[in-house]
Amino acid sequence: MQMRLFIPREHARVDDLNASLEAVLANNGVSPAIQGDVRLIVEELASNAIEHGDLARVEAEEHELCVDIAIREHLLTLEFRESGAPFNLLEQPPPDLDADILARPTGGLGLHLVRQGSEQASYQRVGNYNVVRLTLRIPTEETGA
Repeated sequence: MQMRLFIPREHARVDDLNASLEAVLANNGVSPAIQGDVRLIVEELASNAIEHGDLARVEAEEHELCVDIAIREHLLTLEFRESGAPFNLLEQPPPDLDADILARPTGGLGLHLVRQGSEQASYQRVGNYNVVRLTLRIPTEETGA
């Protein structure tokens, strides 16, 4: 199974994107737990792109977010593409999870969860686009994980 979804770069459209993704995943027998992981990943990456992407740098037709989703064997691959300033989430330092919650700086936990929830992650800058590819393992009855 392979699918590509585009949405405008607007917070209001992220829920539409997630609803479409969840419908596709449910129709392909993906568990609610994995659907939840995908929702968290998409919300985090889309929100960061919308909040921190520098739209002044890109052409109007590039003001969209694109998510490719593929399921092959027991792997689910998400490729998230957005036209913002270069930003490699894999190079961001992990949050200090041992620090007092009130002493921690704001931000970073969502990206940490995205990295931790993925079996594989890669980043590329392709033209004006940040391209993040994440792979998640789909548990089977045999593996239970």
